[in-house]
Amino acid sequence: MKRSHFLASLAVFLPCLLHAETPRATKPPEKFVLRGERWTCVVDGDEVSGILLKPAGKGPFPAVLISHGKGGSATSFGRQKAREMVAWGMVCIAPDYTHASSAMRGNPQSSSDQGASDKNIRRARACIQILQSLPEVDPQRISAYGHSVGGFVTIGLAALEPRLIKAAAITGSGLAPRDGYPAPSVEAAEKILTPFLMLHGMDDNVVRPEQSEMLKKVLDQQKVPNDRLVADGQGHPIDQTMRTEVFKLIRDWFTQHEVLKKP
Repeated sequence: MKRSHFLASLAVFLPCLLHAETPRATKPPEKFVLRGERWTCVVDGDEVSGILLKPAGKGPFPAVLISHGKGGSATSFGRQKAREMVAWGMVCIAPDYTHASSAMRGNPQSSSDQGASDKNIRRARACIQILQSLPEVDPQRISAYGHSVGGFVTIGLAALEPRLIKAAAITGSGLAPRDGYPAPSVEAAEKILTPFLMLHGMDDNVVRPEQSEMLKKVLDQQKVPNDRLVADGQGHPIDQTMRTEVFKLIRDWFTQHEVLKKP
């Protein structure tokens, strides 16, 4: 893998901004119901559903918001990733976004409703609210991971809520040059304070590697800690074709930025 220059030294910058106190939500979103691993709530008048997995014990545990790509879902993509991350000792939550397979079936969404749309960002915020309301979750150690269009949501959430996410990782994702696309714009990304890990396949023709390179340039300019790795010979589903390596890199990133505790 080719590694872009890693700004490790910048981890000492902006300590107050990156580690500001995150208040615990006093209550979950409207009509929140959790049955086993499945949950539902109401966001903007729409019923939203997803999955929630917890480690054994009372915690408080770190947590991660997992965001699926176009045509994925909380039960497929979200649960698959959560089964690995819950073994790290993380509470894992994943919602269905407007670009989920069930939402798109027979009801095509416009591109303005997908990715980092207002509707999806509000769903992501609701997930954070759920996590903050759980006694098992440490609200100071909430992270986010997204693939492809789900990565757009991850970036958009970090841009709109600069102090909400302690560390983030994306695969096969990035920015758009301007507003009006499912991906956040360069201008929007300038508000990010969250340390970001970006993993991309060099041969990705769905979300081009240049799009994560744009994000890296913005983060470098804003002196936000970040790392970007590009894998030769890999396409868009790098989270699957390099599953073991990707999980290790994400786990290491979350550990480096104190979401996870060092062994």
